[in-house]
Formats: sequence, structure tokens, C-alpha cells
Amino acid sequence: MRFRFLLGAFALGLAPATAIAQATVITGRITAEDRGALSDVAVSIPELGLGAVTRDDGRYSITIPGARVTGQPVTLTARRIGYRVQSVRITLTPGTMTQDIALPANPLQLGEVVVTGAGTTSTVERLGNVRNVVSPDLIKKANEPNLVQALAGKAPNVQISQTAGDPGANSRIQIRGLRTLNGNVEPLFIIDGVPVTNYTFSSTNFNPIDAGGTGVGGQDVGGEFEGTSAPNRMIDINSDDIENVEILKGAAAAAIYGARAANGVILITTKHGHGGVTRYQLRSSYSNDEVTRDYPLQTSFSQGRFNVSALPCESIGKSACTRSWGPRLAAGTPVYDHSTEAFRNGHIADNTLTVSGGTERTTFFLSGGSMRNQGVFVGPNNYFDRSTVRLNATHKLTEGLQLGGNFSYADTRGHFTQRGNNVNGLLLGLFRTPPEFNNKVFL
Repeated sequence: MRFRFLLGAFALGLAPATAIAQATVITGRITAEDRGALSDVAVSIPELGLGAVTRDDGRYSITIPGARVTGQPVTLTARRIGYRVQSVRITLTPGTMTQDIALPANPLQLGEVVVTGAGTTSTVERLGNVRNVVSPDLIKKANEPNLVQALAGKAPNVQISQTAGDPGANSRIQIRGLRTLNGNVEPLFIIDGVPVTNYTFSSTNFNPIDAGGTGVGGQDVGGEFEGTSAPNRMIDINSDDIENVEILKGAAAAAIYGARAANGVILITTKHGHGGVTRYQLRSSYSNDEVTRDYPLQTSFSQGRFNVSALPCESIGKSACTRSWGPRLAAGTPVYDHSTEAFRNGHIADNTLTVSGGTERTTFFLSGGSMRNQGVFVGPNNYFDRSTVRLNATHKLTEGLQLGGNFSYADTRGHFTQRGNNVNGLLLGLFRTPPEFNNKVFL
């Protein structure tokens, strides 16, 4: 009897210890109203200082030691950027508890945080330099093949200038005016964290003075202001691939990105995929370019000047050969309209197809674009073509390891016309051509 009594006392003493040691495990799944399971959601119990982060499938698990469980009510809170904070009151009991929470999207704009090149973070309100954000919808509505030209009129103190009006012409940008007389005045472009230059140097800048010599007007400057207008490098970017454009002004940007940012910084972020169903989008645009003004030219006098024929034209330096005020043409002589014969209606055809989507672990954005810009000059030497392909993809291998890639390809081809005040320019040659000479066979 004594042995049985001791064994029963031992069993009674063991039961309370087992009850006290039993912990509480809270599990559940966090979902969103618009996209299913949510990962990286912070789930916490503020009263106990315990919490967890949801996995890729949206599930979480919080273990509470049995000594801290007394049947008390606590608050279970779930929070994630872009969604409203949700809190649920639960009563802790020993064992396993299940609590699912659905987070509604937050339609309000979030407070923005800027990560600087020095590795520190700062809110936008405390950032030392001026910052302008350009919506991608405004860039699309501009319908400009050149991204720099599409930024015209989108932000204060940002000046855009185009060197010519033909397809693929160079566009330059200045922030807060001219800062140097002989240096580069363009800002630094950064695309998805990679610095890119917009500067283009044309090989025609090495051209010597034309054969006409210094006696012919417009030739003394050599090739620096003649030749063709080379495209700037930002024309390689398809505007439909842009997610966001930010313009940083002032010399304070140099403290973040170095001396190259002394003229300001333009931050370009391209589009990325999001988890969910695969989305297809096709955008096509077509526009016409038309010459709306012409210059009436005389059609009564032949080649020469002061009513004297220029023939023979044995030298290009003979000024009478470049004039059309010679003897009056005989009645019935066919004449040609040199002010309009070299022009036609130009057009811009731009087509872009994008495919984006992904899962909770993999996202992708793929786009392909084709742009054809036909100029207003007759002939095969006034066009600019651009073909682009971009792929942004990410894949989460584990909770702490993610692989990603940003690949882009651009093929730009074009034939350009002469610019500047030189004898090779189209307009100058057209307007000086005698009215009886037929230019159409040479266009």
C-alpha cells in the first residue's frame, strides 16, 4: 500500500508540470484581396513581443512558451507595405490555434524613402536636392520616338533642344540652364541603377573644310556644323518599357552619384513583372508629318546673275553658277517647282508587344518593339528604324537568395540628310537650282 501511494503522488505531481510546459502555437495564412497569398508579411503579438514573417505561401507560425499562456486575450497584428494593417483579438489556449487574416490594399500614397549612393536612407522631405517625377503615361502621350524629346514640358527648368527635324535627330537636355561654355552640359542618366551617357560624337566633326574653300559662305567652320545629325543614345530606349522617370536637380546630386552628376541626374526605372495571371498588351500608334510651309520661287529667269548667263561653270567658286537670276526664259520652257518637289508626307509607325506575369517565386516582363520613322524628304536617305527587346526577370531560390536579370537589346538604323548652311545641304541646293532644271531624277 505504501508503494501504491507513492506512485500515485508521483503521477499527481507530474500532471501539473506537463500542463505548464505545454506551449501555444499560432498558425495561419495571410492573403490579399487582389492577389492571393502574401509573403514577407510581419505578423506580431505586441503584448508578448513575439512575431514571425510569412513564407512564400503566405503561412506563418508563432510559438508561445507555456509559462506565458494564462488564457489571456492578445492582439494579433499583420502588416505589409502597400496594404492596410489588420489586427485580430484572440484568446490564448494551450495547443495549436489557427488564425487567417486577409489584408485589403491601401489606396493611399505611401511615404517614399530614397536610398542614396552612400548607402543611407532618407525620406523625400529631407532630401537636399529638388526632385521631379514624370509619369510614364505622360511619356506615352507625347508619342515621341526619342525619350529625351518626350520629356519636353514635363518638369520646370528642364530645357530640351533638337538639333534637326529629320528622323532620328539628336536631342539634348539641360537642367537649370547652361553651366559651362566648352564642356558637357547634359545630366547623368541612370537606367535601373546603371549609369548611361546620352552623348553622341559624329564622325563628320572630323571633316575638313569643303572643296569650295574659304571663299564660299558657310564653309569656314569645316565639318563641325555640317554633315548629318547623329542620334543621341537615349533614343535606344522604348518608351513603353519605362515604369518611372525621376529628375534630380542641383549640384547636390553630385554628392550621391559623383562628379558626373554635377549637371543633374535623370533616374529611369524600367518595368518589371508581378505575380498573378500572365498579361498581354499590344500598343500601336501611327502619325503623319506634313510640310505646312513652302517658299515661292521665281520661275522666269535661268541660271546666272544680273541677267547674264553663268555658263560655262568651270569652277565651283564662280558665284554666278549658284544663282538663278540669269536671262529670262523663253516662252514655253518647262519649269519645275523646286520648293515642294523634294517633300512628301512622312509618318511614324510604332508597335510594342509586352508580356508580363509570374508566380510567388518567379516574375518576368518581356517586351518587343518596332518603330519606323519615315521622313518628309523624297528618296531613300531620310528614315530611322529602331527594334528593341527587353527582358526583366527574377526568381527566388530561397528565402534569402533571389536571382534576377535585366537584359535589353536595341538595333537602330537610319539614313540622314545633310544639315547646316553648306553647299551639300538639300534646301540650299534646291532653292538655288534654276527653274528649268529637273531635280526629280536625282531625288
